Amino acid sequence: MQQGRFYIQQRCLWRDVRVMKYFPQRLVGMLYLRATSHQRAFWFPRCRSIHTWGMRFAIDIIGLDSQLRIVAVHRNVQPARVLRIAGADSIIECGAGSPWPFEHWLGQSLTFEQKELCYE
Repeated sequence: MQQGRFYIQQRCLWRDVRVMKYFPQRLVGMLYLRATSHQRAFWFPRCRSIHTWGMRFAIDIIGLDSQLRIVAVHRNVQPARVLRIAGADSIIECGAGSPWPFEHWLGQSLTFEQKELCYE
């Protein structure tokens, strides 16, 4: 699984970003988690809609366009919901209550830094 970090204005937003490219990953997403950390996020490239069926907690959703600019922010999305974001090319899911002011960053670009895989 591809992993990395997202930055905005040289600030690290999440230290642990899981890139959900393949159908099994995308289907499960955050479903297996009992709780989440504010340092972890899940990025769904080429995705405009998400569901929260089976989730155990609320999440925040950030919609990005093809240049990774923030186009939409949905806070505190509760379990058992479906959300479609017009104009989004990808979506980031993170635990609800993120301290970052995403709404103030609408239109600004994020930078993704891929984490190098290290095998022990």
